[in-house]
Amino acid sequence: MTEPLPGFELPPEPPKVVARPAGRLVKVQPDITSVRQAFTYLVPPAWEDDGRAEKVAVGSLVRVDFGGRRTAGWITEVDVDFDETVEVRPLSKWSSYGPPQDVLDLAAWAADRWAGRLPHFLRAASPPRMVSLVRHAPPIPDVETVGHEAAFDGAVTLVRTAPADDGLGLALGAASQGRALILCSTIAHRRALARGLRDAGVGVAEYDDQWERSASGATTVGTRTAAFAPMPHIDAVLVLDEHDSTYKEERTPSWNARDVAIERARRAGVPCVLASPSPSLEAHRAADRILTPERVVEKRSWPRVDVVDMRDQDTPGLLSEAIVDTIRGDGPIACILNRKGRARMLACATCSSLAACTECGGALREDDDGRLVCDRDATVRPMVCNECNATHMKQLRLGISRLAEDLGALAKRSVVEVSAETPQRDLSGNQLFIGTEALLHRIESAKAVVFLDFDQELAVPRYRAAEDAFGLLALSARRVGPRADGGRIIIQTRRPDDVVVQAALNGDPGRVASTQRDVRQVFQQPPYGAWALISGAGAEEFVDGLERARGSSTAETVRINRLGDRWRVAAPTHEPLLAAINAVERPVERIRIEIDPLSL
Repeated sequence: MTEPLPGFELPPEPPKVVARPAGRLVKVQPDITSVRQAFTYLVPPAWEDDGRAEKVAVGSLVRVDFGGRRTAGWITEVDVDFDETVEVRPLSKWSSYGPPQDVLDLAAWAADRWAGRLPHFLRAASPPRMVSLVRHAPPIPDVETVGHEAAFDGAVTLVRTAPADDGLGLALGAASQGRALILCSTIAHRRALARGLRDAGVGVAEYDDQWERSASGATTVGTRTAAFAPMPHIDAVLVLDEHDSTYKEERTPSWNARDVAIERARRAGVPCVLASPSPSLEAHRAADRILTPERVVEKRSWPRVDVVDMRDQDTPGLLSEAIVDTIRGDGPIACILNRKGRARMLACATCSSLAACTECGGALREDDDGRLVCDRDATVRPMVCNECNATHMKQLRLGISRLAEDLGALAKRSVVEVSAETPQRDLSGNQLFIGTEALLHRIESAKAVVFLDFDQELAVPRYRAAEDAFGLLALSARRVGPRADGGRIIIQTRRPDDVVVQAALNGDPGRVASTQRDVRQVFQQPPYGAWALISGAGAEEFVDGLERARGSSTAETVRINRLGDRWRVAAPTHEPLLAAINAVERPVERIRIEIDPLSL
């Protein structure tokens, strides 16, 4: 095409001017993950006549024509200004009430905090079925607090609870403040809390089954997604078992309900209580104050803990003589062997000491060249025992399927095998169980819990290994009850002096938090640093973009490490980490960005 001569260029065409249509204008965020902005639509004048226009509000779920197809969306703004250069289409359908303005704002914050897209969070905040009517909740009754009202005196309070505490006392304390948002980790716990609150005269909405009742203003009890419950007014926020990994969304974006609840309470200016028998470091850091029981009281709340030093056993294997009487006794007994997805374990063939990294304490594996490798910090050293300098190692690889046969023969009773893949079934009765940690989540109670090989929990190559291991012991303590009721935990280990084992032995969760805080701060691990885990088919292309941006002010403090087919991106805080991630164009191929991963 011939370029025009200088001075003879045609003037640019003026923008097309569109006449303002009659009616109200609203902004709609389409329910399409790749669409990152809201668009203007017209409320049809006919809706004014039939009453539908009265339901048009911020958060309403609607249907709109977008990109040649009809899709769902959320109204994010009403009565917007008209732009005469943009053609406006009418809304196609009003579908349902949806999240209110404060929840929309919270969802936008969460999308930034976890490098996600707004529709992901708006879906979590939306009703599971269409809601056409929301009634106002009844007046708030007076609630007996059972001595827990002091927990709600501060902004963010961490309460260290007894393992067997069902949380009802704290839930009543939250309800005594007015309309409370209460998060718990399982549906079974949600139902039990709701039942207890109703018995105390509290009007309760179980989220998300009773979304419309939550939107009416009732005290709301729910699991992870209840952090986005549509309550129009909140007087207190309570997160029970805040350490539980189920609060972390496994799908992308992998947000954490505990952190959303803290932010929601902050925005509302109401007290937030985080409760747990094994508090996370994230909760410790977020809390303005920490409430702990007296040492004598707390220790009595834990079961009896027996530690079996496997280095002193005369016979090899995991079925030691120390557990024979227990597994042959009456009552439900749970034996835990958590093999699935764990690193290979090695022990010295001479002195039986566990092969562990001298820098971080993580489990070591043998590579193809016969060396010992730590997957946590990439340390490599020769095949030599730290304790006796022997050069021969034995592998510890027995799984629950094989051990079930040996366990049954030793216990002289039938054995029930349970793992995450086992179909749901009744696990009550005086049975002997063996399984992964899934068994602890499925069984309601036990006379004793036996950890056949606790070393793999202590030395698993994850930065949260100690917290996770103690969390399993706390869950076990909940299943067996306090020592006064006969509760018992048996821990078989080659590391009896480990802080996690000693903390359980003394019923003192504070030991784990204090030692792990020091390690995390030194290595700038979350929550004393910010991490992102990048994976997926498009991960390498995305990381290449991050590498190219390293010289910019947003990415200069970012560190990138390759971990097989994944990449860890680290920064001192979330601000530079998210700035660097958001500055890079997302690839066409699938990519998963996990902020604050639990699995590294």
